[in-house]
Amino acid sequence: MIKVCPGCASTWAGGSHCEDCGTLLRDPYAKDAAETLPKGIWKYIRLQYGARRGMLVRVMAFLMVPVVFGLLAREAVLLAAPWNAIGIAGAALAGFLTWALLYWMAGKAVRIWVLRKGQLNKRRMAKALLKRAIGTK
Repeated sequence: MIKVCPGCASTWAGGSHCEDCGTLLRDPYAKDAAETLPKGIWKYIRLQYGARRGMLVRVMAFLMVPVVFGLLAREAVLLAAPWNAIGIAGAALAGFLTWALLYWMAGKAVRIWVLRKGQLNKRRMAKALLKRAIGTK
């Protein structure tokens, strides 16, 4: 359960007192939270949860490399002599590309859905991305 310090706006995973300033921690989901907590705290909490999601996807990207390589290399070993080496190299390349794609997508998702949430109009962003993809000005 996340708790927030009304004095210094630090967030904590639990406890009763802030370790930074000693103030009594408050539950952000309490009925009186809007009056007792700083105004921008929900933006900060959303940022923290979004960053954690991005971190988990990046860890998943690292764990996918041996899975992709293992599955493809297992099939490549059964090929004839010159093709098995090419297949194993292709499996290594596919594992690396899987990691790179998931890692990049996690960073992009955090930037779009967490950092910019509430700052951009989704329709304007969609139009800008469409214009960029088409190449018009």
